[in-house]
Amino acid sequence: MAQKKKSTSPWVWLFLITILGSFVAFVLFLDQKIIKSGTGESQQQEASSSENKPTIDFYSVLPKRKVEIPLDEEEREAIENPSINKQVVDKSILQVGSFNSSGEADSLKAQLAFLGLQATVKSAVVGNKTWHRVQLGPFSSQTKLSRAKSLLIENDIEYMQRSSP
Repeated sequence: MAQKKKSTSPWVWLFLITILGSFVAFVLFLDQKIIKSGTGESQQQEASSSENKPTIDFYSVLPKRKVEIPLDEEEREAIENPSINKQVVDKSILQVGSFNSSGEADSLKAQLAFLGLQATVKSAVVGNKTWHRVQLGPFSSQTKLSRAKSLLIENDIEYMQRSSP
């Protein structure tokens, strides 16, 4: 038995090519319609938007506005009563750490610098050992002292407030 080889009819190929051509023509037709309608609408919108542009006069609007700035209770008191901020606290320092090695002290000093606090390392001989103390201050105002304390508390760094020698 010989097997009959089936081939597709040329009519099927002609039909598929016609359908594909029709689809491409339809897409191009829609594309031209979109382009024509898009430019016409945008020109009309530009013309209407130029006619209805609101005029804003910043010089008259901005002075009428009030902006609320959130402040802590202490900062609000310092603004309302400037004598609080001028109070000198030069006798207070914050000792943040005391180490046997200067490397550990410098590491803590660098960590405090990332927080925006300027620390100093002072060496002291106690007994026969040298201790390297990391200290903040002396502070020129109560506000700066409070800010330093709150930064230390937020970052879980223990401190001890001492009076300056």
